[in-house]
Amino acid sequence: MEVSTFEILTKPIAPVIGIPPELIPVARRVVQGYFLTISNLEAIDLRYRIEFTVSLPVPADPNKILLNNAILVVDVEGNNTPVTLTQQPGKPKVYRGFFTIPAHKTASVELLPILPGSLTPGLLEVRGYVSLFLPPRRSFPFSVPQSEKPVKVLLNPEIRGTFLPNGFPSVPNPSPDFDQISYTLAIASGKALNEIPPEPGQPIIIHLPIVAPILEELRNGTLDLPSLDADNSEKAQMLVQLLAQIDTNDVNLKELNTVMDKFDIPVRMSRS
Repeated sequence: MEVSTFEILTKPIAPVIGIPPELIPVARRVVQGYFLTISNLEAIDLRYRIEFTVSLPVPADPNKILLNNAILVVDVEGNNTPVTLTQQPGKPKVYRGFFTIPAHKTASVELLPILPGSLTPGLLEVRGYVSLFLPPRRSFPFSVPQSEKPVKVLLNPEIRGTFLPNGFPSVPNPSPDFDQISYTLAIASGKALNEIPPEPGQPIIIHLPIVAPILEELRNGTLDLPSLDADNSEKAQMLVQLLAQIDTNDVNLKELNTVMDKFDIPVRMSRS
């Protein structure tokens, strides 16, 4: 479901070109982030996917995208947990992250400019819209819905920011002036209580370019397992789970057998 618009900034609140010198201190910089409060109203823990669809600049501008400019944090019960923010494959304007909110808990999801990096050159300006989903849960060899019905959530999107003196922190300021801003954004649904439909389950498919390096690590004994002392039976189990995710068409099986032959893995796959 679509939640709201968003905008993150690290830039002057007004152009300083043409402003009289005595008014330049008024055109301070603002560091602004996006905050989404989410209450899980269900009696089970739920894993969410949040997506930020960015208005890509034309021409390209590294100061107007999220990559290397923003961090995603989830705060549940006062514990700030970084969330990996990645670009969706094939959709360069979509960034996504996954997080879990326990049953009947409330979390603050925060998209923030990277500091102090974004203070130089101080031209960060990214905007777009936010969507929230309930992805299926992995259960080899299929993924299954997290719920049989839409799940209820309370949502409250906000913009929060801080005004900084020009030149801060490199330019000394005997009387620094820091002000705060905070305002609620309009919710796309027009209401705080919302329902998110669960995404359906489906077979899990992993493409061979992803499988190949894992098979090579398995052969070399460098595969990063939960236990460094994992025995061969554990490795075999991991390989079986991995292979169970592959779409068993003739082309995939032929390519997979070629890869395993290259890595001297004495296993051949066929369809029964």
